[in-house]
Amino acid sequence: MGISLTHDQRKAFELFLKELNQWRKKINLTSRKDDREIILKDFLDSLTLPKHLPQGTFIMDLGSGAGFPGIPLKIARPDLRVVLLEGTRKKFFFLREVLRILRLSGVEARWTGEDRGVADLFASFDFVVSRAFGSLLAFSSEGVSFLKEGGILLAMKGKRGPEELEESLASLKDMGLELNFLEAVQLPYLRHERSLIGLKKK
Repeated sequence: MGISLTHDQRKAFELFLKELNQWRKKINLTSRKDDREIILKDFLDSLTLPKHLPQGTFIMDLGSGAGFPGIPLKIARPDLRVVLLEGTRKKFFFLREVLRILRLSGVEARWTGEDRGVADLFASFDFVVSRAFGSLLAFSSEGVSFLKEGGILLAMKGKRGPEELEESLASLKDMGLELNFLEAVQLPYLRHERSLIGLKKK
C-alpha cells in the first residue's frame, strides 16, 4: 500500500486493537470475529485513503463509530488534523478514551449531542470522509455543510459504489457537488472490492 509505519505507529495500532476488543464486549462497536478481520477489514481499509490527502489536511470523519477511518488515518499520518464526529454517546466515550490512551495530538472526538453542538464546525474542513454512514446521498447531504468551498467529500463504498454514484449524480449536482475522482481499490490479502468516491464542493 506504499505506507511505512514506525515502531511507535505499530504500537499505537496494537493499543487501538486492544481497546477495541475490550470495549466491544460492552457496546456494539464492530461485528468482526477476530483480530485478523479487524486488521484486514478495518485498519487496512482505512489506509486506502492517505494518497488522496495532501499534507496538513483538515479532515472530519463523519459518523466515526469505532474510529474508522479517522483513527488509523491519524496514526499513519500525524500531519493530518482530524475531528471524529459521532452521534452515539457510548461510541463517543470510546473514541475519547482511545484518543487519551494513544496520546494523539491534532485530533478530537465530538458528540453531536454536546451543548456546543456542531455549528462551529460548518464550512471548516478540506475533506469530510465516511466509511459506513449510509447511502451516498445521505452522507453527501449531511456532510456538505462541513466542507470549505472547494473541499471534498470522500465516500468509502463497496463494489456497487459506481452504480450508486450514477444513480445519484443529478441530486449531487443540486447539492453543489461534482465528481472529483472515482477509484476502484482492492483490499490486500482479501481482494475485496472497494470504491473511493471524491465529490468536490463547487
